[in-house]
Amino acid sequence: MSEDNKEVRKKAKWMTAKRKAEIAQEKALEKALEKARKLTVYIGWDSREPIAADVCKYSILAHASIPVKIVYLKQDELRSKDIYTRPVDELGSTEFTFTRFLTPSLNQFSGWAMFVDCDFVFTDDVGKLLKIAQADPDKAVHVVQHDYQPTETTKMDGQQQHLYPRKNWSSMIMFNCEHPGVQKLDKTVVNRESGAYLHRFEWLNDRAIGNLEPEWNWLVGWYKEPDNGQPKALHYTLGGPWFEEYENCEYADVWNRYRDLMTSKKTDEVYTWDMITVENQFKQAMQDYFTMRYDPYKLFHNLDEKLVMAKLKIPKKPGVIAVLDGDEELEDIKLKNDAILENFVIGANGAVGRMDILANTPKSVPIVLRSIAKRKVMKKCRDAGRDYYYVDTGYFGNDKRKHFHRVTKNAMQWLGDLDPNCAEDRFLRTQTSIKGHTSGNDILICPPSEKAMKYWSMDVDTWIEETIAGIKERTDRNIVIRKKGTRTERTTVDTMEMALSRNVHCMVTFNSIAALESLIHGKPVFVLGPSGTNAAEPLANTDLDKIDDPWMPSFDQVRNLCCNLAYHQFTVAEFRNGTAWAMLNGTV
Repeated sequence: MSEDNKEVRKKAKWMTAKRKAEIAQEKALEKALEKARKLTVYIGWDSREPIAADVCKYSILAHASIPVKIVYLKQDELRSKDIYTRPVDELGSTEFTFTRFLTPSLNQFSGWAMFVDCDFVFTDDVGKLLKIAQADPDKAVHVVQHDYQPTETTKMDGQQQHLYPRKNWSSMIMFNCEHPGVQKLDKTVVNRESGAYLHRFEWLNDRAIGNLEPEWNWLVGWYKEPDNGQPKALHYTLGGPWFEEYENCEYADVWNRYRDLMTSKKTDEVYTWDMITVENQFKQAMQDYFTMRYDPYKLFHNLDEKLVMAKLKIPKKPGVIAVLDGDEELEDIKLKNDAILENFVIGANGAVGRMDILANTPKSVPIVLRSIAKRKVMKKCRDAGRDYYYVDTGYFGNDKRKHFHRVTKNAMQWLGDLDPNCAEDRFLRTQTSIKGHTSGNDILICPPSEKAMKYWSMDVDTWIEETIAGIKERTDRNIVIRKKGTRTERTTVDTMEMALSRNVHCMVTFNSIAALESLIHGKPVFVLGPSGTNAAEPLANTDLDKIDDPWMPSFDQVRNLCCNLAYHQFTVAEFRNGTAWAMLNGTV
């Protein structure tokens, strides 16, 4: 080998080593920044007021601009694991009187962690609070240093009001878990030392205690606007609206608003005519009218149309027609009432019909259909130039029950332009927590269902084989296949969150909404289906050549995508009361 060639190889080897060092440095910096943006919030949990903890959690996640993990401090669980061993404190006003000081230990004495009493509701972003604390890293903790001397002898739930120095300082604490002063709080200290030692911060030098503004621990009934500013975190220390005797306390309306937003996702909001103020004699006639409008071809009911219309004098003008049968031959169909479509067409002033309705109605009347199995209906609509609305499971916000259903005009997923300033209100209702990016090694393949692949005239097993082959040509990473199981399996036994938490590097899918779940749980995703058909595509990878170094969008980009998509999924109640139809047609 010539000296020139040796020199070239030596230089190439040096450049490779240098690049590897640069990559390692970049990853270390990325990891450090990611850690700095994360926050675990430990909420004190009490069996007498679990609703308070739930609303506190909801309010934190509703405003969070950073990845936030919520942990409930439940005394029974901590005792069962021998983490908390203090004798039961008969004078303790809550079950988390002392467990709060386990926060740094539970957080592995790493990064930043926050403790907060359950009787808080946040009206602003805890990301701002973290930034304030991080600006002064020499401090071990950051608290609001109240000068609080209540005159009441009792507080919430009739508990005795104890007076002591630095009262309520420990009701909300930002812990710098890596600070030497905080690392004194091991389990032995928390389980042994006196209440005075712990709650008065005698384990710290006073200079190590940072002072936050009262707005971050606004003692309801003590601080006043505008003298003390404007509250960013309300603390109902004397009792909150979840107790009957405090239901009209100051700022009760704020807590109630967050409670209502939280519970709106968990309720199917079953529709009854009692929700509408009408004369009793018209209730049955109105119900008959909408039943008749839903089923004008008398597939399920046999109402006297003339009699119903005579009572209400309402013209019959269908806004949309729901097709109940799809791919099978009509003679093999046993029609079933579809409750989801029923609510949609009622809210849209619509009706139901068979597939043959496509040939017997003007194409100006749009069709609504549910499930990808209706592929023939969609094709007929496209061929005829007729609009159709596709209904399926929502993009996010569902658990064991389907609270949200997506609706898309002339497509199966929403593909519109993203509004960078999209409002967050509908996204917040879903209680979806977006996680920051975490690294891993495995490639998770999530193939679509056989029905979905049938829509694209493809075989799912063939797609899996070809995809695995394509990945193996480009990397030697381990490949994990997660086929779409039953709904029970997907929502209980092996959720997508569970799957993505198992050392996953990235996800590869065809056209599934699992792509969006991957982004929400902090993992890059590849979508290999036809361009312009997947809602997550704006933030997804499409070229397997980048499988070892995929693009992961920022937390804010994922959140903005979710905010946009939240305006294209709806509850059953929104179907029935016409909200969904109005939003889909731009009339609200």
